[in-house]
Amino acid sequence: MNNKKMQVKYRCPSNIALVKYWGKKEGGVQLPANASISWSLSDLFAETTMIASTEAGSKLTFTFKGESKPSFEPKILAFLERISEYSEFVKTHNFIIDTVNNFPHGTGIASSAAGFGALAMCIADLEGKYENDSVEFLERASFFARLGSGSACRSVYGKPSVWGEHPEIDNSSDLHAVPFEKGIHQSLSNWKDCVLIVDDGEKKVSSTAGHALLQNHPYATARFKNAQQNIVKITNYFQSGDVANFIALVESEALQLHSMMMSSIPYFTLIRPNTLAILEEIWSFREETHLPLAFTLDAGANVHLLYDKQYEIEVSNFINNKLLVYCKNGTYLCSNIGGTPHKIA
Repeated sequence: MNNKKMQVKYRCPSNIALVKYWGKKEGGVQLPANASISWSLSDLFAETTMIASTEAGSKLTFTFKGESKPSFEPKILAFLERISEYSEFVKTHNFIIDTVNNFPHGTGIASSAAGFGALAMCIADLEGKYENDSVEFLERASFFARLGSGSACRSVYGKPSVWGEHPEIDNSSDLHAVPFEKGIHQSLSNWKDCVLIVDDGEKKVSSTAGHALLQNHPYATARFKNAQQNIVKITNYFQSGDVANFIALVESEALQLHSMMMSSIPYFTLIRPNTLAILEEIWSFREETHLPLAFTLDAGANVHLLYDKQYEIEVSNFINNKLLVYCKNGTYLCSNIGGTPHKIA
């Protein structure tokens, strides 16, 4: 491979956590304090092209949509530095990387999960250690992705993915995510996610800073214990098709995430008045129609509206008639659930 260039391109979806990861263990890099589980969003993704070379030159040339983004480079360089501890390939090669999202950057969708997921898959592919559809390959890509963004490690699987050690989840690990393999009831197997964009600005408090505030949080121990219990509950609901309890748990998890932010020292809030207005509208609509839909929230103001795809017409009308007024510039983005990352020829 000396003095040769190798090129590869991967598409990787974003994901939304149903049981939340919020808080890190000490003594490691990106180790979660509790297990989390997510759905991948197949229609909201990043595509990353990587060229690796042993020729003399700078360690990294990075572009976003073909345009230079010097502000992104320190984070990518730190990522490569972390990986080089575990990969001779990364240590001995220089990289030209271009990435693009099919959704606007800064819309509150986990662009870092999709971006680092795609980047990690490129590296795992060019290493050439494993076939790119093998369990070992996906675990290695997930392990690498975690070193860039914790939630990114869940994006390398199309199935619901669990990240974090848990006694009830086979092969679960803090070091990488694993797919949930026990099967999903048909009532929860064909859902969609519409992301209602309340605020597309930069968060006032970064996720990294938010995670750090959990170290001395008065309710942290109880939160981590509850999250571990919720992993058991939600995986049971997946298998049994208990939609009502699935909805209650997912919404409770979202509210607990933001409750932890509002009760930390220093405290902060990322939700906005329009966020709360949307939640109230969802509750009212569900009470009136009895349709299976739920909200969840990431670490931001935007609302993920989850619903059974068979009711797409009713939910679309609900969004346009009731929720659009609360969305910045009337913006929302929809995706099917699932969708496996893949190599692009």
